Amino acid sequence: MPVNTYSIRFQARDDHELPADAGDRVRAALDGMPGTGSVHGAGEDRELRTVSGEFQVEVDHGIAEAAQVSSRFAKEALKAAGLGDAQLVELWVSLRTPAPG
Repeated sequence: MPVNTYSIRFQARDDHELPADAGDRVRAALDGMPGTGSVHGAGEDRELRTVSGEFQVEVDHGIAEAAQVSSRFAKEALKAAGLGDAQLVELWVSLRTPAPG
């Protein structure tokens, strides 16, 4: 079965004030996490109390597996970044593997 690559973007909101380096922390957590492919960035909006990240995952099955895996990775990255109380408010999953043929 072919492996499919998906681009993932997520955004999470925290009820508490975010640290100034929240985006850097999330990026570092994603960079060090086994299973994430290329990490394309992370950032924070301290006024809105949101943090975001973008990375790639490879899965054997379809988009449902990619969404499940990437949601878990996003939550783990938030926890590793010291933002374990932040709630995912957006998860964007897009197939990047070229269509066969």
